[in-house]
Amino acid sequence: MSLSDTLPQVVVVLFSTLILNIQSCKNERSLYELDEYNNDPIISSRFSTVKRDVFKIGFTLIQAGSFAFLFGWKFDREQDKNSVLSVGLLAVLITISSRSRTLVWIINCHLSIFYAVASICSLWQIRNVFEHAWCIESAMIIGNLMASILLTYIAFTTPKGTKQYHKGRPIIANNHCSFWAYLTYSTVTPLMKKTLKLGRLDDTDLDQLSYSHRASTLYEKFKSLRGQKLLYRIWKANQSIIVLQVVLITIVSCLYYLPMVFFYRFLELIQNKTPDDSLEWGYIYIFGMLLSNILVQLVYGQNRYFNSVIMPCHIRGMLNSEIYFKSLKRFDSVGNTRKINVDDNDNATVGKIANLMSVDTNRICEFAVVWNGVIDCPIELIVGIYFLYQLLGLACLFGLLVLCVTFPINHQTAKLYTNTQDKLMKARDYRTNLMHEILQGIRMIKFFAWDNQYEDRVLEARTNELIQLRNNFLCRSIFELLWMASPILVSIFSFFIFTKIQGNELTVSIAFTSITIFHELEFAFNALPEIIMDGVQAFVSLDRIEEFLDEEEINLPLDVDHDEIVSKIAFENVTVTWNKNLNNKIDENEFIIKNLNIEFPMGEFSIICGPTGSGKSMLLMSLLRETHLVEGKIHFPRSPTNPDTQDLTTNNWILPNGVALVSQQAWLLNDTIRDNILFGLPFDMLRYDQVVTMCSLVKDFEMFQDGDLTEIGEKGITLSGGQKQRVALARAVYSRAKHILMDDILSAVDAYTARSILNECILGPLMKGRTRILVTHHVRLCLTGATYLLAINNGKINVNGKISELRDSGSLNFILEEEDGLIDAKEISELLDDIKQEVQIAAKLPDPSTSAFKFIVNDSMQLTKKNSEPKKLIQEEARSTGMVKFKIYMTYLRANGNLWFWLFALLLFISARITQVLGSWWLKEWANASTDVLRQSNTSTIMTSFHDNFQGFLGHDVNHYFSIYVLITVSSIFLGVFRFIWLYYGSLKASRKLYQTLLHRVIRAPLRFFDTTPVGRILNRFSKDFESVDSNLSGDLAWHINNIFLIIGTILVIASITKGFLFVAIVMGFYYLWIGKLFTNASRELKRLDSVTRSPLFSHFTETLIIDDNNRPKFYLVLIKRWLTIKYNLTGVFVTFITGILLLSNLDHVDPGLAGLSLSFAMQFTEQIMWYVNKYTELEMSLNSIERINEFSEIPQEPPEIIEPRPPASWPHNGAIDVENLKVRYAHDLDPVLHNVSFSVKSQEKVGIVGRTGSGKSTLALTLFRFMEPYEGKIYIDGIDISSIGVYDLRSRITIIPQDPILFTGTLRSNLDVFSIYQDYEILDSLRRVHLLPSDEEVQNDPSLVDNIEIFCNLETPICDGGKNFSQGQRQLLCLARALLKRSKVIIMDEATASIDFAMDEKIQRMIRTEFEDCTVLCIAHRLRTVIDYDRILVIDQGKVVEFDSPYKLIKNTNSLFHKLCQNSCE
Repeated sequence: MSLSDTLPQVVVVLFSTLILNIQSCKNERSLYELDEYNNDPIISSRFSTVKRDVFKIGFTLIQAGSFAFLFGWKFDREQDKNSVLSVGLLAVLITISSRSRTLVWIINCHLSIFYAVASICSLWQIRNVFEHAWCIESAMIIGNLMASILLTYIAFTTPKGTKQYHKGRPIIANNHCSFWAYLTYSTVTPLMKKTLKLGRLDDTDLDQLSYSHRASTLYEKFKSLRGQKLLYRIWKANQSIIVLQVVLITIVSCLYYLPMVFFYRFLELIQNKTPDDSLEWGYIYIFGMLLSNILVQLVYGQNRYFNSVIMPCHIRGMLNSEIYFKSLKRFDSVGNTRKINVDDNDNATVGKIANLMSVDTNRICEFAVVWNGVIDCPIELIVGIYFLYQLLGLACLFGLLVLCVTFPINHQTAKLYTNTQDKLMKARDYRTNLMHEILQGIRMIKFFAWDNQYEDRVLEARTNELIQLRNNFLCRSIFELLWMASPILVSIFSFFIFTKIQGNELTVSIAFTSITIFHELEFAFNALPEIIMDGVQAFVSLDRIEEFLDEEEINLPLDVDHDEIVSKIAFENVTVTWNKNLNNKIDENEFIIKNLNIEFPMGEFSIICGPTGSGKSMLLMSLLRETHLVEGKIHFPRSPTNPDTQDLTTNNWILPNGVALVSQQAWLLNDTIRDNILFGLPFDMLRYDQVVTMCSLVKDFEMFQDGDLTEIGEKGITLSGGQKQRVALARAVYSRAKHILMDDILSAVDAYTARSILNECILGPLMKGRTRILVTHHVRLCLTGATYLLAINNGKINVNGKISELRDSGSLNFILEEEDGLIDAKEISELLDDIKQEVQIAAKLPDPSTSAFKFIVNDSMQLTKKNSEPKKLIQEEARSTGMVKFKIYMTYLRANGNLWFWLFALLLFISARITQVLGSWWLKEWANASTDVLRQSNTSTIMTSFHDNFQGFLGHDVNHYFSIYVLITVSSIFLGVFRFIWLYYGSLKASRKLYQTLLHRVIRAPLRFFDTTPVGRILNRFSKDFESVDSNLSGDLAWHINNIFLIIGTILVIASITKGFLFVAIVMGFYYLWIGKLFTNASRELKRLDSVTRSPLFSHFTETLIIDDNNRPKFYLVLIKRWLTIKYNLTGVFVTFITGILLLSNLDHVDPGLAGLSLSFAMQFTEQIMWYVNKYTELEMSLNSIERINEFSEIPQEPPEIIEPRPPASWPHNGAIDVENLKVRYAHDLDPVLHNVSFSVKSQEKVGIVGRTGSGKSTLALTLFRFMEPYEGKIYIDGIDISSIGVYDLRSRITIIPQDPILFTGTLRSNLDVFSIYQDYEILDSLRRVHLLPSDEEVQNDPSLVDNIEIFCNLETPICDGGKNFSQGQRQLLCLARALLKRSKVIIMDEATASIDFAMDEKIQRMIRTEFEDCTVLCIAHRLRTVIDYDRILVIDQGKVVEFDSPYKLIKNTNSLFHKLCQNSCE
């Protein structure tokens, strides 16, 4: 033994002491961080058990004692005592320090490293046992080796702590695992075995993320850095992780070439070996390669863990949380009148926000994985070039000058790539937003048979996107050419200078070591442009996200004290517009409300009324700061962010500053009715049931099979308009809000229900003392219970004040006369008295805390619990299991091209691999020839004089070898690039074909599909899934095929040289297959789980958001990749080791060239296997997108658009409608909603359809358009059974004005004249007839009408997504104008004037009588005055026709339902 045997251990101990001192100087943090919301106990204890501590200390003391004995034994014999330095005593010091509670985990890591080094040193010492005679020292060496190995095992396998839990679920085992499990990611092995056993994974199978990785924690950290640039915030929030990555990657970069040193020495040993030489140093070099490779892989694995698992998890959580938070606070410019442009990114649409969360965040995360290549590649290049210089001298520097030519090309290509990437993302945003808009307005599109037109519009956007994608592919092809060419050109020029110019011989050791280093440099050279590409994409995405985050927010004061009760709700000298304009100037084309001075009474009921489009909703939005405040001051409470919901009682339920809004279009979650009403609040049975009763929902619950546990679909799609509005109202009433804003909520319900809601809810006991501000056209109905009234017209306040004052001044009479002009003062007085009596009765309802109320609600509560297991409307998203089916592969392959396309592709890949192998083989021939000449010249002086002749005799001519080498390598470059270009070309065809198929299938799907499938789920296919198909799938497939041929070529080369390797390859192959199967199964399921959990992210932009549920599968997905990498890399180290041993044992049969060829290929073998499994898995994960696309390509379809023979061109010519015994249900497993409905409508007859909310009126309208197929009965229009004609012919010949009017992004002209067939004067005339444009006579009588009508004068006025820059009433009038242009013979109006004021409604009805005189009109209405002068009235109740006669006869019959409806309507 010598000092060198123990010196490494001393160095490790000293280094560990230094690091421990640095770490202990930091502020000590708790070993386990507790979540403040976690109610479950987290068990934590010291990291090691008592038994393990005893073993460690015991064995260390034995080591120290044995070394002390050896020291005394050598001292007596006066032998060298350097060898007995007791490193064991140093180990004891560290082991004893581990008893401390501080730094226990870090200390154990240091111990593990120390014991591992001690084991290696003991292994080195074991040589002395065989070199010298057996003695006490020999026994001590063997004992030391065994003790060191045992201590290493104990230290590496000592757990960090006990299992932890969060909310009843275990936290990921990385928090409490052993050091070895942490290094090798063995914590996920049980999960992978479970996947293999069960065949699938669910979210419940995944452990919870640790506290530091959860979205809430990340968001709080990121939020604290607001006000800084986004890139700086990312750096600051992840500073410690980034610094650790820099340290690790620097170490790895310096260690990369350590195995190359041993490789060079090994080849040099074989090259210069004589028969008498010992092979001891050969085995040492091979063992050195083994240890150095293990060290590199472990350090590299830890670096990859932080940059590919932790960093993306953090960045994704931070950015997605911040984007979502911004989407809630950003100022939504719904009234924007600027020119709409595809490239206009000033305001983020829903499609763009979806892309920000799915595509842009993902690109930044991808760059976070590779960013440290900026440090790694330069260091690796410097170290690699240094080693090359040692081998080739100045020749390598001349070779590297070639890169000077490629760098400018790289730079220009990167700039071009940046532009194409930016254009691609904009095109993708536009297409995604257009698709989102179509999905939101799919009913309107189908009503008007616009399916084909909008399909063409999306395909046009898709074509533009594919053009940018093609340009993107061209840039990537140039990059790939440079990546493949650069290292090969460097090697060619270096070998040329080295052999031709300098006259050196290219020996085996120089050639193959150089090629191996070039291979490593190739990764560095290739990585830099790839990092540039990823960085360009990431910075483009970063700018897009930052631009979104910098958008204007709702102007809320930051210094709000939520405990301070707001004393008033008022406007003081306020001027508001929808949008903020440059220099704060008012755009005259925008709608403006000026000079507001209003104060609403606190705790009272106030009314806002006025004509359609007068600015009523804008007033409410101004209170909520959703408009731009030009000047003045707004006083309004601000709800607390996270109010305490524990221990709520009747006394503390109401929050003084709480605010609730019931919008004109009811906003509902895709959930049960009960959960929509509770909205996260605790379930108080008494309060809940009182709310249900007050909002007239009891009878609705009786109709629903599952009562209040009925799922209502996305945006409440399965409910009628009135039911939606009442559920939204119930949520506001149940809420803790003191102040409730209600925007025209009574228009969606029938008159009787409206009166009931007013008396029992708005004026009921639960609303007593709460501020209620109601926008309504039902002024008379609401008058008595109200304290304050405000009348607005065209953005100006006409009348405002207390109702008692307005009554005295006569202003109230004026407002009511404006409403319908049919009521006198006496009738007003009688009406007020009637309503007052009803209010008093409602006010006398028992208090919810009394026993009387408990008795009242008992029966109704039974209605909410009909079924213990309610039916799910929205089924859990389908997810495939197991391997991707062969059918999915064939779907994509056929979409790319036919059989000849793929045969040519295979030929390209095989040719490329053959040229690569030929290049290495030819280099071996060249190096062997040079080595033979050198051997001859070294062993014979005679050969020196005949050297040139001998070269010619052997054919060893540098030009000959060099020229063929150049030919082979250049061929491999072009074949390698062209194979990717060929697949890129095919992928463009596939992207176009698959998208077109999916789009057609989705647009042609029946309405029931959209009712039961969330929009986010559909949009996920069209955004993220197709982004994967477009950008990743072709590359994944190309690399998968390439890796197959790489592995085949490597096995054939090594096996042909060392036959024993074939056995090793078979054994390792089975092991690799087992590991690969575990990995592939788990990653496939995690990818599917990721896709499924991503859909709610898109859906929740119209509802709410979840992040951790989606982040968790991604975290595990990347973690198991690291598991695979470390398993394969550590195994690969042993493959190289075994190959080296086989070569040493067969040196008599293997020349140096073959040895170098074999070992160089063996060093790549495991890497190729790993990349094969990785790329195969990525291919399967990318094909998961094809699975999901293919799933939607198989959805049911509507009846054919056209059925031959088609109806006559003039059909329907009369408009007569006959309905016979109609029975309809929404789905085959649901109860009928229409029962034996039969009636006949004569040509040109005007029929009103009335009935209670949810009685089946709208369902009848849907059936007329064949959105629902009757399972019994027929519908005839002009004698033709509508089921016998195509849906296009039916829907394009009749017209509907729907209950929820939808406008599409574009202009007034494009929405009114979709097919561009009308002249401007015709469109403007239709706008005048629906009174959106005043006539010249009206302008002369009231010049103020000109102020806010500019937007309707200009047909190029832009319309934003959903028509949100118009009021609900204006949208209904625009839809009516569209119907006037279409001039169909049959017109169905479904609550078409519900959101229009009574005066305007009267004008519209007069217009209908004149303009639609020769048309058959079916008008569904809640306002009975709308249809009171129609020819006949059809009364429907609970899906049955109960009455059908003239209004006069029905109202005269005191027993008729219509008479009761009129009596209760207050009209």
